[in-house]
Amino acid sequence: MYAGDEHSQSLGLGDLVGRSALGRSESQIERSRKGYVATWKAVMSSFPAASLSPAEKLNMFNQGLDDMVRSQKAYEIFDSDVRAMLISDATEAVVPGYETFLRQNNDRSPEFTRAMKYTPRDIQRKIGAMLDD
Repeated sequence: MYAGDEHSQSLGLGDLVGRSALGRSESQIERSRKGYVATWKAVMSSFPAASLSPAEKLNMFNQGLDDMVRSQKAYEIFDSDVRAMLISDATEAVVPGYETFLRQNNDRSPEFTRAMKYTPRDIQRKIGAMLDD
């Protein structure tokens, strides 16, 4: 957790602002991170839809991912630790589920192949670059 990491401990942040204030800040950070991860997981909302073909699900995922990355690029995160944490959280929220979807939908139809815009590694790179200066 960012606020409670070794840097805040070595600076005596708890002594400076008070242990209860530091605890509240850490709790708020954790709640915010959970919300951020949930937002990223929403990108995969088409995967369980029974009424869509795998190619349609993939097209919806691609659009959602592109939209999410575009919206995240609007933010400037100056703290490199926070930037790394956000990238890690986003990657962990999307890539494992995407890999599972690809394994479960080993569809090599022309429609699916055309819809396959990203490999899992491409997604990692795309998310990793979204907050670059």
